[in-house]
Amino acid sequence: MRLSFRKYRKGFTLLEMALAVTMGLGIAAALLNLLQQQVSFTRIVSQFSFLRQEAPQINTLLANIINSADSYRIYGDASNAKAGSNPVQTNGRAIRLRLRNPDGTNSHAIIAFESQQSQNRLTFYYRNYDQATWQSEPNWTISSKPALVNFANSSGILLITMTGPSGEEITYAGNPN
Repeated sequence: MRLSFRKYRKGFTLLEMALAVTMGLGIAAALLNLLQQQVSFTRIVSQFSFLRQEAPQINTLLANIINSADSYRIYGDASNAKAGSNPVQTNGRAIRLRLRNPDGTNSHAIIAFESQQSQNRLTFYYRNYDQATWQSEPNWTISSKPALVNFANSSGILLITMTGPSGEEITYAGNPN
């Protein structure tokens, strides 16, 4: 009795198929894990976009404005800052700056965190030396992204603490020259 074996097989054995399916599932699980990490990372990065994008621009702008001032006072709100009454040292929502012009006259500016048109805004008011009253509307909006801005000077240094829309917080410190 003679047995003949085929030289070529058609198809895969059960062991080869099981190994291929196991490797495929392993690669799929690794890819799913990487995708999940990427989604989490993207969510974290987008959550802190205020600190990455808006805060550096606000810092540059505030540094330029405040460094050009001779002096400042902190007030509870923009209306007190306009009136020049009831200054505070902490928990201020507005800061009034005195700016010296080249001809020796003084202009004034106010940086205020206030609610306008149902939205919180960090605004800028400017009053030239020849104007008797403040404008009712700000000259421009610095940013509409902060959820809260707090001005304080309890230690002799101006501290501006901003809270972003996702609860992130950044504090700027400095004084006019």
